[in-house]
Amino acid sequence: MMRAIRPAKLIIVLLCLIIVPWLTLTVHGAGIPSPKPAFYVNDFAGVLDEATEQYIINRAAALESRTTAQLVVVTMSDIGERAIEEYANDLFNKWGIGSADKDNGVLILLDVGGRQSRIEVGYGLEGALPDGKTGRIQDDYMIPYFKQNDFSQGVRQGFNALLAEIYTEYGIDAASIPDIEPAVRGNDGFSIPEPIIIAGAVLIGILILIDFKVSGGAFTLALFSMFFRGGRGGGGGTIRGGGGRSGGGGSTRRW
Repeated sequence: MMRAIRPAKLIIVLLCLIIVPWLTLTVHGAGIPSPKPAFYVNDFAGVLDEATEQYIINRAAALESRTTAQLVVVTMSDIGERAIEEYANDLFNKWGIGSADKDNGVLILLDVGGRQSRIEVGYGLEGALPDGKTGRIQDDYMIPYFKQNDFSQGVRQGFNALLAEIYTEYGIDAASIPDIEPAVRGNDGFSIPEPIIIAGAVLIGILILIDFKVSGGAFTLALFSMFFRGGRGGGGGTIRGGGGRSGGGGSTRRW
């Protein structure tokens, strides 16, 4: 004969069934979802229009077919208190973006609630997409649109810029592929008139000539050393092996 379970014990058991899995998820990376069936576009925040989603799915599938590289877009409503670098790295490796033998995946992650974005680069593509280049792609093609809450265009143009870079790495001219759009820079609300840019370039050239004539270019060389010295930005340590792993390279931007 079965003994009756006391209500208090039943409540404790039910609480354990609820709390323990939640604690496990918290420790091991809570909030990282499974990819959607289309894989290349995962608009969990619901900010991308259907045309943009379909465009990315089709072009990303063609990219993988031609090169084995995977370019994946993920939008989240809010990733909470976790650093976006850590979140992107965990998601990248959990999903295994890119091929196992080449680690040639790239992730565009948009955290709408935190107003931040991350381009995470697989180890195999870090040479083609160093941190500085991915940062410039965000600055030129993504952030100006994000500041206007135009997430579809920001993601689409960032995707186009990365797509062209990846194809170039594999010796393919993206411009030769008819259905790929050229990336369009965003307008950040301020632009310098072309005559001023030309005049500034001429002035800089004159100052460089004077510097080389007077001091042998010491000041110019010091500036070049300051702005172009090596180094890498955020992301975790290099993670090798497995199927499609992140090398920890990439860039983060907030707006």
